[in-house]
Amino acid sequence: MGKFKPSNQLYIPQEGEFSLREDRTLEATCYKPLSRVLLEISYDGSEYGGWQIQPNRLAVQEDMQAKLTKLYGGQFIHLIGSSRTDAGVHAIGFAASFLTPVRPVIPLDKLQNALNRQLPPAIRIRSVREVPLDFHTRYDAIGKAYTYVINMGMETPFSGRYSMLSTWKLDAEKMREAASHLIGTHDYSSFVAERKNIDDAVRTIYDIRVQDFGNFRCLTFIGNGFLYKMVRNLVGTLYAAGNGTIQPGEAKNILESRDRTVAPDTAPAHGLFLMKVFFEPDDPRSFQLEQVPFFM
Repeated sequence: MGKFKPSNQLYIPQEGEFSLREDRTLEATCYKPLSRVLLEISYDGSEYGGWQIQPNRLAVQEDMQAKLTKLYGGQFIHLIGSSRTDAGVHAIGFAASFLTPVRPVIPLDKLQNALNRQLPPAIRIRSVREVPLDFHTRYDAIGKAYTYVINMGMETPFSGRYSMLSTWKLDAEKMREAASHLIGTHDYSSFVAERKNIDDAVRTIYDIRVQDFGNFRCLTFIGNGFLYKMVRNLVGTLYAAGNGTIQPGEAKNILESRDRTVAPDTAPAHGLFLMKVFFEPDDPRSFQLEQVPFFM
């Protein structure tokens, strides 16, 4: 058998070639798709410009696509991520999928091992599984969980990379009281950067949890979706309530004002972790944070 040569021509499916849901199509590829693979990805976002490819800084998506393309013999592999993460934000359970070509065939267990060998230490594949061809990582997601880490103890050369150092003593009960006003279905315009670029700022937050693990305070947000910098802006308000800059009840006033200028400052990116993307109805209710994210 001769050496495999990738095609640069766009693959055009025949009518009825794939069984897809009525509202779904497949992304363009230069090969005939065989299956779709869903990856759960963990990464240290410190040295990346976020997940999505951009012109001026290396992105996680770009690094991963290059490695996958190499594994599949030069056939360009396009990853569809569940969301965008900002520069400096980390992930424990980011989700991305891609269409595999007919050849070469790489078994899923070997794909995970081979990809982890190729990727830099800052990116690791936690799991690999096959999903339907018309599965969409973003549209089929029903929610996400984020955790923000605040260091209430002494800074170390390592903690500063993955948590925000608090210069204040933080009252956990006041933070929980403020959080109670932010749970539910609301217009979160007060917590969104660049509101003019968003059609609808209504989202649902199922729960906000305040947990301590040693000197680290973890704020976990579970919801059906989050807007640009929304979690970090919510953290800023909870932090202000915890340190006494605002009263817990003021969180409700800030929310109802729908005005970003009345809310406290945005928390820095390096303390934020995307913990999990949910695809099954029971997933949001069952999610539990059992330790500080960077110990997982």
